[in-house]
Amino acid sequence: MQAENQLLADKRYYRLAIGVFFFLQGFTFASWAARIPDFKSFFELNDGQLGSLLFAFPFGQLAGVPIAGYWVERFTSRRTLLCAALLYPFTLSLLGFVPFAFSASGNPQNGVWLFAAVLFVLGIMANLHNLSVNTQAAGVEKIYGRSIMATFHGLWSLAGFAAGIVGSFMAAGNIIPFYHYLFILAAGILTVIFLHRYTLRYDIASTNKEEKPTFNIFKGMDRFVFLLGFLAGAGMVCEGTIYDWSAVYFKQVIQAPEAYIRSGYTVCMLAMASCRFLADGIVNRLGQTNVLRLCGFITTAGFLLMAAGANFTLAVIGSALVGLGVSAIVPICYSTVSKHKGVVVGRAINAVSTIGFFGFVMGPPVIGHLAQWIGLRTTFLLIALLAASIGILSGKIKNRK
Repeated sequence: MQAENQLLADKRYYRLAIGVFFFLQGFTFASWAARIPDFKSFFELNDGQLGSLLFAFPFGQLAGVPIAGYWVERFTSRRTLLCAALLYPFTLSLLGFVPFAFSASGNPQNGVWLFAAVLFVLGIMANLHNLSVNTQAAGVEKIYGRSIMATFHGLWSLAGFAAGIVGSFMAAGNIIPFYHYLFILAAGILTVIFLHRYTLRYDIASTNKEEKPTFNIFKGMDRFVFLLGFLAGAGMVCEGTIYDWSAVYFKQVIQAPEAYIRSGYTVCMLAMASCRFLADGIVNRLGQTNVLRLCGFITTAGFLLMAAGANFTLAVIGSALVGLGVSAIVPICYSTVSKHKGVVVGRAINAVSTIGFFGFVMGPPVIGHLAQWIGLRTTFLLIALLAASIGILSGKIKNRK
């Protein structure tokens, strides 16, 4: 009934609006990442110092987990999203302002600690936006009565490409991050002004009688939610492996020329972004269980090809298969948990998202230690086994078309 009452306009407007919010989220995040080299140069940081500084963002995201969950339950995902869509790019602009404010200082490193603090807050805002927009997306998907979640995540990926291009032009034109980020803040303000009316006023109703907001995101969660969290986390480990280790793999194991060491990353991202726009149609035809199983085994095949031998062509094909495989794993997990009975929907999405995030953050460092012990190629074979577990355990997911 709530879903029917909130359809004040054609449902396509709601889908378009939430898609724009996904694009804004991806564009904001990727715009920060695109200018990291500029911040490194300004603060005169070495690689180790930069690595330590970058921890501020994921720590902020972790701190934002209970905050985001409480806000969505207490104030609804709509209000949380509209606030986050303003606060996320606003915090990004503050991040760009820190080096701008310290540019006249004789010692730029005086601003490093303030920069780290703002970066920590940016991580909190990122989590607020992530949970609220995915909860809204689950509501729109319920109105449609079919899978549309992967398309939303495809827009996030597309925004990452667009932000990378814009960031490159901004850096090439010597436009400082502060002015670059003001443009994104303006985009966030315009998005909220023109699209706030097309956000869902009510979240998906829960069958769980315990509706009191809580900071404990795992309260009331059952084995099914944790299973989806594991599958999302395994998928994020596979994705993070390509993000952080594919260039190293192509350089050390494949021994590709310097100009081609990022080939695996590039084809993986292109395959993942492209497939996300096709995944919903495939899910609606084959069902979530079958697609999730297929994704797990395609990802497995990708890593096996990469580890098969020091062959550049096989490694590129394998990277593309990994991109295809991981493209729908997280969207399916979010979509499935939003339909799960007996849990608070926003809290369940937050739980799955948090477990998945741990996989994304902790996976690459663990891979580094394993690679030091048994070699990077053998480590990729272990990641292939992890991907295979997604295909095997997907049979436990109830099939929903």
